[in-house]
Amino acid sequence: MTLYAQALPMEVNSPKRAELLDQSAEILKKVIESNPQSLDAHRKLMGVYLLKQDYSNGIRTMQDAITLSPEDPKLFITLAFLYEHSGSFEYASAMLDQALALDPNHKLAKEYKIAIKQKIAQRNMDQLHEGKEIEGNPHGQGKSHGQSDPHGKSAELSPIPVEVKK
Repeated sequence: MTLYAQALPMEVNSPKRAELLDQSAEILKKVIESNPQSLDAHRKLMGVYLLKQDYSNGIRTMQDAITLSPEDPKLFITLAFLYEHSGSFEYASAMLDQALALDPNHKLAKEYKIAIKQKIAQRNMDQLHEGKEIEGNPHGQGKSHGQSDPHGKSAELSPIPVEVKK
């Protein structure tokens, strides 16, 4: 992953960095195409997408990785991180629940779950002060009919249903 390593120290908005990351992504997609069971390639591709701040593709890549190793709580934590950065705190929380179902004592998942709950509470307080509907409010108060989701969530960012083995 020489291209990836070269891109890391560059300025975030550097065209050369973007080019190197795009090249890295293409190589990793080819690796995954020829070896779809390569969890390592999925993780590296997610890392490229994270550097590119391409959270939608990062989420899809982690969802694929989870299908390869559904018993790995770290994959769910990584997916939670991507959901958080895309602004989907509830989905992040659900992925942390999955990680904790796999390993109830996972320290990072427990701490991260608390942080996500705090972000949700803060966002809800901000929405109350702005007079907006709080997500998950079943009564629809503060939202007119036909108004779209204020966070622009799309179906492609929805959490994948993953059966957790206990």
